[in-house]
Amino acid sequence: MFDDWLQIPDGVGALLYLVGWGAGWLACRGVERLDAAAVVRTSAVSVVVPCRNEAVNLRELLPNLQAVLKDDDEIIVVDDNSSDTTATYAASCGVIVLTSAALPTGWAGKPYACWQGAQRATKDVVVFLDADVRLGPGAIDDLVSLLDSHPDAVVSAMPWHRTGAVVERISMLFNTVSMMVARFATDERRRIAYGPFLAVRREQYLRVGGHAHAEVRGAVVEDLALARVMPSAVARLAGPRQVEYRMYPLGLRQIVDGWTKNTAIGAMQTPRLSALLIVVWVASLCGGALTSVWWYLISLVQVRVLTKRVGNFGWGSAVLYPLHAAVFVAVALRSVVRSALVGHVVWRGRTIATR
Repeated sequence: MFDDWLQIPDGVGALLYLVGWGAGWLACRGVERLDAAAVVRTSAVSVVVPCRNEAVNLRELLPNLQAVLKDDDEIIVVDDNSSDTTATYAASCGVIVLTSAALPTGWAGKPYACWQGAQRATKDVVVFLDADVRLGPGAIDDLVSLLDSHPDAVVSAMPWHRTGAVVERISMLFNTVSMMVARFATDERRRIAYGPFLAVRREQYLRVGGHAHAEVRGAVVEDLALARVMPSAVARLAGPRQVEYRMYPLGLRQIVDGWTKNTAIGAMQTPRLSALLIVVWVASLCGGALTSVWWYLISLVQVRVLTKRVGNFGWGSAVLYPLHAAVFVAVALRSVVRSALVGHVVWRGRTIATR
């Protein structure tokens, strides 16, 4: 058995592996970066930060925001019934703080918080920002410049994932797949937006109903739902020190619950060609590593090249990519069961219906 693993495979199995390996490259080919703005931003922005128990993150985010924004920009923190010091800390920083009203029937927490913040906003451009995101000096200008080129769109950028503890690197393939879904996102019903960092023209957002739209207000993955109801959506990939986040710092349970929430729902809304390429690619990672050391090594190089674009996962995580692939498949299956059979997922202490 071990001798077989050391051989160079041929025949149908080799062809299937190479098709899957090629699918990985094709799924990432053409995914565009968020370009640096060529001109100085003139539009003022309202930055809306929906928060549920985000006091720890706000201690880093708010000083970061205040350093990169201009004097006529505004920051609106929407406290979504937090049980920590989210509201008091935000108020101490001199930003606008809204206390979310009781969650109405049919709404999910984040869409409702975003909607309340957008209604309070006074600037022409509204930027929705997750509390775990950190921005480089030109990030807001870069996103607004993209919006200037697509004024009717929701524009967004997927942050670069700066992980901390080793267990957080389990997100490696999830982040890579999140990058891949933007490759063929042209169909109206399968548009892509990255919720941690996105921007809209307030007038256009309110015209279509924004997060209050019937298809968005109760959505588990509200960014994809918003992309569908806006006239168009433009998604980009951010680089290190431009836009970063640390997604799930609280450990394995948070990581599994977070990706369970996102995976199955996101899969149903992923462009069909992207979904096909992703499935074929993940199958090649799983099957290739078991079939031949040569396929393992070839995929190792590929994984390292691709994952470098989305986070600080390093060679150590790349070497363990078969383990990452197994975790990815297990969480995807868990997500399908929770979404389709159980009918809900649990996130931040709330039960969210998925059907």
